[in-house]
Amino acid sequence: MDFTILNLINMMLSANTSYFEGVSDHIISQMQNVSVINEGAKNGVKHYKVVARIDGRTSECCRSMNGRIIPASHLEAQSQNIQNAKNIAQKKAAAIWRNGAFYGKILPKDFGLPPYHFRCRTEVVPVWIDEEVIDGVAMKNTSPLSKDEVIKHIDKTGVERVLSKDNYFGSGNHSRPLHKKAPKSDIVRALNSINTVAKNAKNDYINAFSDNGYFIVFNGDEIVTCFKPNESKKKSFDYFKNASKYDKKEVIKWKIANLL
Repeated sequence: MDFTILNLINMMLSANTSYFEGVSDHIISQMQNVSVINEGAKNGVKHYKVVARIDGRTSECCRSMNGRIIPASHLEAQSQNIQNAKNIAQKKAAAIWRNGAFYGKILPKDFGLPPYHFRCRTEVVPVWIDEEVIDGVAMKNTSPLSKDEVIKHIDKTGVERVLSKDNYFGSGNHSRPLHKKAPKSDIVRALNSINTVAKNAKNDYINAFSDNGYFIVFNGDEIVTCFKPNESKKKSFDYFKNASKYDKKEVIKWKIANLL
């Protein structure tokens, strides 16, 4: 047999093997997440947190979902739809795949439980939401602040955002240290009043604009920066538009109270 043809056949067999390995991994991942939901239902879990691996392989979808808090009722209903599916078509309809980012809309009934796409590494873990007051600022979060954090708060879109001490007090990539641009109380107010979200024009980060005129940048659940570009709210919003892929924006219309 011609050597080139033999190589081609081997490549095709290898590709098919890789595909079916990926399908197998997907099914295993889905069943692992379903098991987490089933066990949580027995123990009265009320919320789950999406945990994605943030690295060079992270998809837009998983990066945007990382840190999202999802009510148990939503995932329990989706989990039941997956388990009750009678065929592959019904199973796919109960858990759609998504490539693009997902921002502030209320989750559709067929989306929320990982995996979100082929070879997805994201999972959900049970969490309990509490409130702590730090320096007079009330923050809703799933665990107390660590020694390396200054803010951990569930924002208006339902994602738990984290601001590290290094990023807040150090200069980092900022022209001025972040703590000189925005007090913690204003950052939390900004997180509570996000009205528009869009992908950053230069990288995989996510930009947001708030009712109190703050421009916020997220890398997954990490708060990269948060400041008011100009005292004029209109000019601040223009700054957000220019720094974002504005044609892909998402307008946030619901309140965090709807989630919690």
